[in-house]
Amino acid sequence: MPATTPARRPPRSERAIATVFHRRRLLVAGSIAGLVGHQIAEALVPVVIGLVIDRAIAPNDPVALAWTLAALGAVFIGLLLSWRLGELASVRASEFAGRDVRLGLVSRLLSRRGFAVPRSPGELLSIAGTDVDRTAGIVWVLGSGGAQLAAVLTAAVALLAISVPLGILVLVAAPVLVTVMHLVTAPLERRMASEQAAVAAASATASDLLTGLRTIAGLGAEQAAVDRFERVNRRSLDAATRAVSAKAAYTAASLTGSALLLAAIAWAAGAEALAGTISIGELIAVLGLAQFVTWPIGGLAFVAAELATVRASAKRVDGVLAAEAAVDASPPPAPTPTAAPTPPATSHGAELVLDGLSTPHLPPLSAVVPAGSVTAIRVADHLAARELVEVLAGARTPSSGRVLVDGVPLEESAVPLLAPPHEATLFAGTLRDNLELHTTLDDARLDELVRAAALDDVVSGAGGLERPVGERGYSLSGGQRQRVALARALGRDASVLVLHDPTSAVDAVTEARIAERLPAVRSGRTTVVVAASPALERLADRLVTA
Repeated sequence: MPATTPARRPPRSERAIATVFHRRRLLVAGSIAGLVGHQIAEALVPVVIGLVIDRAIAPNDPVALAWTLAALGAVFIGLLLSWRLGELASVRASEFAGRDVRLGLVSRLLSRRGFAVPRSPGELLSIAGTDVDRTAGIVWVLGSGGAQLAAVLTAAVALLAISVPLGILVLVAAPVLVTVMHLVTAPLERRMASEQAAVAAASATASDLLTGLRTIAGLGAEQAAVDRFERVNRRSLDAATRAVSAKAAYTAASLTGSALLLAAIAWAAGAEALAGTISIGELIAVLGLAQFVTWPIGGLAFVAAELATVRASAKRVDGVLAAEAAVDASPPPAPTPTAAPTPPATSHGAELVLDGLSTPHLPPLSAVVPAGSVTAIRVADHLAARELVEVLAGARTPSSGRVLVDGVPLEESAVPLLAPPHEATLFAGTLRDNLELHTTLDDARLDELVRAAALDDVVSGAGGLERPVGERGYSLSGGQRQRVALARALGRDASVLVLHDPTSAVDAVTEARIAERLPAVRSGRTTVVVAASPALERLADRLVTA
């Protein structure tokens, strides 16, 4: 049996651009066809005007005047219709293509596979916004490039019909000019990529500073933060200035070349008119074509620069889409047809076994967490603690070892296990919205969660549970956000709950209250606290040191 050839998968540098054309082929084709038709019609305008002069005005022929003007009107109608339809198709194609790329990017960002190398929120926001829009802009680049090429060819054919030397001049000069301009786009592409990376770095810094604004103010480090942002912003400005300068130089060179070509065509046409080899109408047509053709030639040369911008953005999008995952993406083994599914445990704890578990920063760790217990795992290295929680959350594949939940590998277990990240992320809305999320909790349960997370002082203020928290919870302090996130995690009532330094942002008195109240709200269920906090270690039934 012959071997089956696997389907070709787009390489990393083509993935985002391939997405643009995956479902929008007809719109892209309509865009190119409309813009090409517009440019052909526009190139024919001076030709038809010359025809009107030679066939109707010069011989004073009313019949010829009627049909030549009708032809000119038909050209203008075609010009307007093709432009409108082409522009409509281009807008729809680029918008839909941008949506397709953005959906794929968001799907990768939300994937449980995660990223082996953490990405800054500011950088990801810049890529999902500006870079996706620029990548989708390839529709306009191809449409305008095809239109400009059609315009140059139409003008060249018309000039050949009028005068062979003039047509040859355009056919020879245009490719040479475009090739030379294409060769000088390499520095522009590098500077555009540098500019986009610098802008992303500035966005990432701004996002990080906003996230830690209260902490910065508490440390009195406002000036240091401002200085840091100023340095990053200055680098972004310098990179943008270099890119704009390169683009301006490229544009100037392109326009200069086009102007020289215009002068050469006009000089040659004037010489032929004086020699009597072309008529007055043909001279007017040649001058009109010469003036017209300089724009598409310059634009055709600039297509390379526009493609450089698109490629720089597409590479950044591809870098996210093809980024190495933190979790093995291989599909799980197919379940045995005869095996009955294990019902999830929602009201009791489960035994958790760490069997030789290790990550890049965590040495091999073996431990047994009894069902229904509160177990503290002391991990001195913060990176190791974060990697351990990521493994338990299913967001990272361990370097070695395995995790068993009631004797079943973690990736196959149906037991509800919740391991929220250390960073407290809230959503715009009220305290109640953030505590409930997609569930509805009664008042008694909410009161229990508020007490367990020591949120009494927050809820007792203006608004109570209806108090707005602002975008990403920025109206609350870091400690308040952390306690809201803790109460939210407790409210999920997971059989196994893993908490990573849940009290690192609160004072000692509040931490003691949480440590005292936590066992009661988690009674009967398994709780793992990954922290190096004496107060939390004292509440635990057992202590494991990594």
